[in-house]
Amino acid sequence: MRRGAVILAALAIVAMGSAALSHSREPDPRSDPATALGVRTPVPMPVMSTLRHACFDCHSNETRWPWYSSLPIASWLIERDVKAGRGQFNFSRWTEYNPFDRASLLVKMCEMATGHAMPPQRYRLLHAEARLSEADITELCAWTRLEAAHLVGGGS
Repeated sequence: MRRGAVILAALAIVAMGSAALSHSREPDPRSDPATALGVRTPVPMPVMSTLRHACFDCHSNETRWPWYSSLPIASWLIERDVKAGRGQFNFSRWTEYNPFDRASLLVKMCEMATGHAMPPQRYRLLHAEARLSEADITELCAWTRLEAAHLVGGGS
C-alpha cells in the first residue's frame, strides 16, 4: 500500500513538473514548393492520397499537429519522431535528393510498407487513417518500382 502511494506521488510530481514546463514548438521549416514530391515527379492520385495520410506527418514539412501535440511529454515525443522522420527523408524536399537516392528511398518505402514497419504502430494507434490496406500497399509498391526504375534509367 505504502509503495503504491509513493509511486503515485512520484508520478504526480513528474506530471506537474512537465505541465509547468512551457513548450513552444518551432514552426515547420519553409521549403521551396518546387522541390516537393508531385511537382516534377508524377504520382498517381491514390498513391499521393496514401502518402499524405500515412507518411506526410513525419516525412514532410506539412505536418498536421494534433491537439495533444501541445501537451508536455507528448509534444516532445511527437517532435522527436517528426524530426527523425524528416531526417530520414523529406517529401517537401524530394527533388533536392539525387535520382539514385530517390530510387533507393522508393524501394525502401515499399519494403517498409510491405513489412508493416511504416507507418509505425504507435502512430497507427492514434491515426486510423494511416493504416495501409493491402490495396494501398500494392498501389504504393507498383508506383515506387516504376518510379525507381525511371530514376535509375536516367530520369530526373
